[in-house]
Amino acid sequence: MIKYFPFTASFDMKMGVSPMKESDLVIEIDAHYQKETALKNSLLNQDHAYYFNKLQGTSAAEWEALEKITADLITYDPVNFSLYKSGKEWRWVNRLLNESQSFTFGIDTSLPLSPLDWIGRQIQEDLVILDNKGVVVAGQLCFPSGWSLNEKLGKQFIEVHAPLPAVTNPMILAANKLIERIPVGKPMSRNNWGFRFGDQLDLSSKHTVSYRQKIREGLSELTPEAIGQKIFLRVEHQTLTRLAYSDCILFTIHTHQSPLEEEVINRERAGVMLSFLKTVPPDLINYKVMDLFYDRLIEYLKSID
Repeated sequence: MIKYFPFTASFDMKMGVSPMKESDLVIEIDAHYQKETALKNSLLNQDHAYYFNKLQGTSAAEWEALEKITADLITYDPVNFSLYKSGKEWRWVNRLLNESQSFTFGIDTSLPLSPLDWIGRQIQEDLVILDNKGVVVAGQLCFPSGWSLNEKLGKQFIEVHAPLPAVTNPMILAANKLIERIPVGKPMSRNNWGFRFGDQLDLSSKHTVSYRQKIREGLSELTPEAIGQKIFLRVEHQTLTRLAYSDCILFTIHTHQSPLEEEVINRERAGVMLSFLKTVPPDLINYKVMDLFYDRLIEYLKSID
């Protein structure tokens, strides 16, 4: 069962952003760590320019992101992650991946990859950097749902969300103002929701057509007995952190997935999901590529006593 539950009794247009506690971290390590970091590497090796890209002038922000993430990893699991420092000479050890790397902090050529690309392979999260005007300037994005990094690179936050249904415009405007005002030391988080046919993590836009076809071909499998195994709840735990020196925003996305049958073990949660989904605007259901199985999903949730 996913620990984040982004549903309330009825849908509203708020972003659901909340301040993070001082003890909260921007990364998480879970039981899927080995599998998901391996998948990241595989995708990046297959089509690097699609899953990682950046504009010029992002080095300082990338190093700040690397510093933040390595510190959080050590805090999260000091047994499996270590960082040894001698001035700007650093040595990183990741025992879960059986890797180590020495480098000079701040010198891009001392790493085998760009700093953001390198640190992104140590974690399950997708990483995006926005500049102080909210423009996407760099990212490693392997597990998005319905978008891709190169579609958004160089665009401002409002432009990034332009494909969203018009009903969400007030939410996006509010979020844009929030991003401009996030202070250093006061990170924010939110949880984005979706329901997907299957557990494919990479649902970037190059897979949109094939994913819809997969749903169409699989509709006959979505029987009342099987839908709980075939449909997955997908929750993206997102964090937004102002980087002190570059004044950029580090945006992290950790995608959690779970078969619906596991999520409805708690009947109260099932009831809240049903109530929520019945009030979501049809345009948003279509945007989230749920229209083909929405009615079956509602009937399934109704059947949970």
